[in-house]
Amino acid sequence: MIPLYGFLQGDSIGLLVLADENDTAADLADKLQAAARVRVKADTKVKVVYQGVTVGSHTTVAQAQMGALDRFDVIKDLR
Repeated sequence: MIPLYGFLQGDSIGLLVLADENDTAADLADKLQAAARVRVKADTKVKVVYQGVTVGSHTTVAQAQMGALDRFDVIKDLR
């Protein structure tokens, strides 16, 4: 498991998300939204941003080269 810090747009705190290297960006968004659901309503149109770059929804944690305690953001996709 790889511990990552996730920040969800609209939430007031960052959360620790345990990811597998084969989890996709879509999986990370789902995990983060599930963990924050008591404070923020889940949205189906979101994107994951890592190191200032939008990550494709099918890109895995390993492919994005995410490491322990790295930060990712889940923001609304306004497209």
